[in-house]
Amino acid sequence: MKVYESPDAGETVFERDTETGERTIVQKKAYPEWYLDDHQFSEIQHKAVRGNKALQKSLKDLKMLYMLSKDPNND
Repeated sequence: MKVYESPDAGETVFERDTETGERTIVQKKAYPEWYLDDHQFSEIQHKAVRGNKALQKSLKDLKMLYMLSKDPNND
């Protein structure tokens, strides 16, 4: 017998076999290609701090774009 479980309110769904306990992912929330989770972003910052020049430049450019895109009336 199979049961379906979701630890995150339906964003990710697992199918678990009640006899073996084996669990497989059935559905996972899809994110856009540009999306970085908090852990990934933290790793990028860490590598930049440790001297990765390409990441330093990219983060500097990203920060500039972020500042330019802020709406002073809503932020």
